[in-house]
Amino acid sequence: MATQGYGLFATEPNANEALECNICGAECLVERNLPVPLGFIAAMAGLDKPRDKFYDEFSCPNLKEKWHKQAVKLVKEIQKTPSKRIAHLMQQDLEDLLKENTDQS
Repeated sequence: MATQGYGLFATEPNANEALECNICGAECLVERNLPVPLGFIAAMAGLDKPRDKFYDEFSCPNLKEKWHKQAVKLVKEIQKTPSKRIAHLMQQDLEDLLKENTDQS
């Protein structure tokens, strides 16, 4: 399952013409004016969806690729680790992975 903020983004309707994936740099696919999902409690209560709440969803075309999932894991670990040395090594791994699978140089 994709994680919001890592190649998957929700924005206000028409706030962005296009977005690039923050993991691999690919131009994201976009679905515009999607209705805001109804919350669990509201759904159980039988309430209607708010008709005036919409969003745009941008998703990386590589989101389901094995290498992209690995890149997301590396980015998350780089953000979590308190060690600068380990973060540097993981950053090198990330750069190598992206070079192997994208046009990035």
